Amino acid sequence: MDIMGLDLGTTQIKYVSIRKQTKILLGFGSAPSPKVSLDSENPEDIESYSNYLKEFFNSQSDVPPLVTVGLPEYKVFNRIISVPKMSEKELKTAIPLEAEQYLPIPIKDVVYDYRVVEETDSGKKQNVILIAAPKVLIKKYATIISKAGFTLVGLEPETAAISRCTIDLTSSPMATLIVNIGASSTDMALVYGGVVRFTRSIGTGGNALSRAISQELGFESSQAEEYKKAYGLDESQLEGKVMKAMRPVFETIVDEIRRALAYYQTHQTQSPILKRLVLCGGTASLPGVLVYLASALNLEAQLANPWVQIKNNGKFSDKELEAIGPTFAVAAGLALKEF
Repeated sequence: MDIMGLDLGTTQIKYVSIRKQTKILLGFGSAPSPKVSLDSENPEDIESYSNYLKEFFNSQSDVPPLVTVGLPEYKVFNRIISVPKMSEKELKTAIPLEAEQYLPIPIKDVVYDYRVVEETDSGKKQNVILIAAPKVLIKKYATIISKAGFTLVGLEPETAAISRCTIDLTSSPMATLIVNIGASSTDMALVYGGVVRFTRSIGTGGNALSRAISQELGFESSQAEEYKKAYGLDESQLEGKVMKAMRPVFETIVDEIRRALAYYQTHQTQSPILKRLVLCGGTASLPGVLVYLASALNLEAQLANPWVQIKNNGKFSDKELEAIGPTFAVAAGLALKEF
């Protein structure tokens, strides 16, 4: 059985297809995102988005019919709640009542799932991770995929997909911070014990960095984008002018990461010390970004490598896969999802 993981980004759509049983890589690819927004509720926009996907994938030869799709982190509710120790049957009844206290919309309007992650207070209580997404969002994604000619077999928050393919969730005791810097947003997730414990999303990403360069240096947007990719946060290039233009915006991202770390240290006092950061997204590979984050946060920082669990079998260039890895982490993780 073959399956495709599909990342519907704001500036690019990306896919990774694999043979499920053997985890052999069948193909991958990307294309600019449609001009219509996924946030639109207009039926014509949804139809247009589906037609765009259909046209793009008709030109690809390695696309299976079964698809798992990533949900934008800012659209998903993810929280650990503490409840008294009880049986699974009792928990199934109690969770909807508990969830009502935390969800921003009525529970009748969401699709939710939960999982017990650990006992606390000498077995008297248990921590449960609750994940929920609006039903209207699920319906929209299902409609888009169906109209594009595919069968939707799974939906998942993007950071959960990233954690699956970049971290050994079964054996690694190390707490890890995932930072996914996309075009329009930055998503963060704290992961340990096989569970995404905490997520945060902010509306600052690579596009804001390009705008800062454009405004500071007087470049057209396309030129600013090229300078960002070429010089990034490398202070030794162009007398540090590009870095100086980007730094204030990038420090906004760094400050939010610090807030996420502070939350973890305050609310997860019995958890492992966080020492590692895994970076992915289109901004991850910019010159100097990884070094800047490692220094600013005093963490071991590494670029995401989503191909660890996927076999190449020599069909693709290892060098190319390494280069694109950070940007394909969501799609690769979705392809590996069990269903």
